[in-house]
Amino acid sequence: MGLNLQSMMASRFVKPFLDDVRKWEARLSLIAETVEVWMLVQRKWMYLESIFVGSDDIRHQLPQEAKRFDSIDKTWKKIMTDTAKNPNILESCSVDQRLDTLR
Repeated sequence: MGLNLQSMMASRFVKPFLDDVRKWEARLSLIAETVEVWMLVQRKWMYLESIFVGSDDIRHQLPQEAKRFDSIDKTWKKIMTDTAKNPNILESCSVDQRLDTLR
């Protein structure tokens, strides 16, 4: 997809569409970056979930970490619930502060 936009940007016929091409380039870049971070967060969340959910012993040994995980877990589940309600990738990645929240 990026190659097609780069080809369009290099075309001498792009001038009437330059603003649109730049907007789509920015949108697709945001989607790519957000999905990359999203997948990283998901992998880490899955790992930590297996540690902190259902293991009271670990939660008692690491109370601060468990509390931090609970906060992250709540945020993660909200993001996933919102995304399930509206699975449009552009809209899901464009939610205000979504990328920052995932980081």
